[in-house]
Amino acid sequence: MAVRKQIMPGWAWWALSAGLAGAMVIASLSGSAIAGDVAFRIATLLIISVSWNLMAGAGLISLGHSAFWGLGSYAAALSVNKLGFSFAMSLIPAMIVGALIGACLAGITGRIRGIYFAICTLALSEGLRVVAVMLPDVTGGANGLYLDASKHPGPMIVTLVASIGAILIVFVSWLLSRSRYQFALRAMRDNESASQMLGIEPLRYRVAIMALCGAMASFAGGINIWRGGYLDPGVAFELITTINSQIAPILGGIYTLPGPVIGSILTIALGEITRLTLGNIIGASLLLYGGLLIVIVLVLPNGVYGAVTGVSGIRRFPFLRGKQPRSEAAS
Repeated sequence: MAVRKQIMPGWAWWALSAGLAGAMVIASLSGSAIAGDVAFRIATLLIISVSWNLMAGAGLISLGHSAFWGLGSYAAALSVNKLGFSFAMSLIPAMIVGALIGACLAGITGRIRGIYFAICTLALSEGLRVVAVMLPDVTGGANGLYLDASKHPGPMIVTLVASIGAILIVFVSWLLSRSRYQFALRAMRDNESASQMLGIEPLRYRVAIMALCGAMASFAGGINIWRGGYLDPGVAFELITTINSQIAPILGGIYTLPGPVIGSILTIALGEITRLTLGNIIGASLLLYGGLLIVIVLVLPNGVYGAVTGVSGIRRFPFLRGKQPRSEAAS
C-alpha cells in the first residue's frame, strides 16, 4: 500500500491558509483598484469553484453552474431595484433562490448521473437564459438592467464581503470534509448502487449537497452584480462562468480541499500574466493562456496539490524520456 508523502506538516498548511486569507482581506482594504480587482476575482472564482468541486465530489458533474450564478445575480438585482433591499440584504434572496433551484434540480433529475446529469445542468442554464430574454418587464430582456447606484456601498465593501465570503465557504467545505457526510458523498461518487446497499439514501444527500452548492454559487453571482452594476441574460448565464468553475479545481486538484484555492489563484495569475505580456496582440494572450492550462493538466493529472503532496507526481511521457512506448510496454 502506497504511503502518501507529507511535504508540509499540518500547522504549515494552516499557516499558509491564514496567510492567504489575510492577504485577501488586506488587498480588499488597501484602497488600490488593481489589488481590489484581483482580490475580488479570486474570491468569486474561489466560491464558485468550491461549489463545483463539492458537487463533483458527490459524482455530480455540472456543466451549468452559470445557472446558479445568473439566478443569484438576478435575485440580488431585482431585490434591490424592486424591493429596495440593501447590499447585505440582497445576498439573502440570492442564496435562497440558488438553494431552492439546486434542491429542485436534484429532485427532478432523480438518479440521473454522469453525462446525462451534466446535460441536464447545461439545459437548465440555457433555459434560464431564454426565460430571462423573454421576460423584459422583469429582467429587462436583451437590453438588460442596471443596479440602483444609490444602494451601492462602495467597491471596497463589496470586495471585502466577497473575500470574507470566500474564506467562510472554504471553512464550510473543510467542516464538511471532516464530517461523516464526506464518506457518503464519496460512496455516491464511486458507486451509487453500492452505497444504497450500505444504507445511504442518495436522493437525500444529493438534494442537500446541491442546495448547499447552489446557494454558494448564487452568493457569488449576487456579489458580482454589485461589482459591475449591469446585468443581461448573456452576462448572467455566460458559459465562461461554468468553464472557469471547472478549470480551477482541475488545475489545483479535483476532489481535494486545497485544490480550488490553489487553482483559483493560479487561474487568475496565469490570466493576468498572459494579458500583461501579450495583451497588445489580439488573441495571443488567450492562446497562450489556454496552452499553459492544457500543458499543466497533461503534466499534472491530479493537479498542483496532488503533485506537491506526492499523491501523483509529474506525468512522464515516453517521448520526453527518449523511449518508444512499445519498448517501454515490453519492459
